[in-house]
Amino acid sequence: MRKALLISGLTLPLIACVALFGPAAVPKGTAILSSSRTANPTLSPIPSPSITARPTWTPTEFPSDTPEPILSLTPTVLFASPFPIPTLQSRLDCQLIWQSPGNYISYQPREEFTVGWRVRNNGTDVWDVNSVEFTYLRGAKLYDYSLVHLKTSVFPGQEVVLSVHMRAPRDLTLYTTYWSLREGNTFFCPLKLSIYVGL
Repeated sequence: MRKALLISGLTLPLIACVALFGPAAVPKGTAILSSSRTANPTLSPIPSPSITARPTWTPTEFPSDTPEPILSLTPTVLFASPFPIPTLQSRLDCQLIWQSPGNYISYQPREEFTVGWRVRNNGTDVWDVNSVEFTYLRGAKLYDYSLVHLKTSVFPGQEVVLSVHMRAPRDLTLYTTYWSLREGNTFFCPLKLSIYVGL
């Protein structure tokens, strides 16, 4: 009985050491008593890896061959060229030098007057007296005659006065009449006169 108590007294400290420090090497021939209770290993559930979505490749749309307009809020500034840019000179062209009377002169109803425009031939062709005429174009019909013939041909660089005899209408208001030189079906050198009647 004493022997059994001695063995059990030695066994308990040995089991405690094994529990703390792990199994130790036991010399051969030593009897080890095992307790009647053995711990049954329990299986704990191992979490399965979650399935995560992998990034997929999506083909991008290629740019079209047609360029699209780009709107810009940056103002565009145009600079004048330091060199003269040659322009094509028109075949039939003119420049107004002066006009008499000027625009917005007041006349009495039915008052007669004559208007004259001095113009320069800035084109490359001659205004031939047989093919170029001065004619009413549109607007108020203030004229006595709607067609005026040139008295002489006008060469490039020369000036001529185009004059028309007119009469003010009866109604008191503003009137504007438009005239132009014409060669065949080509109208060029447009001119205008605006007058007040009775104001």
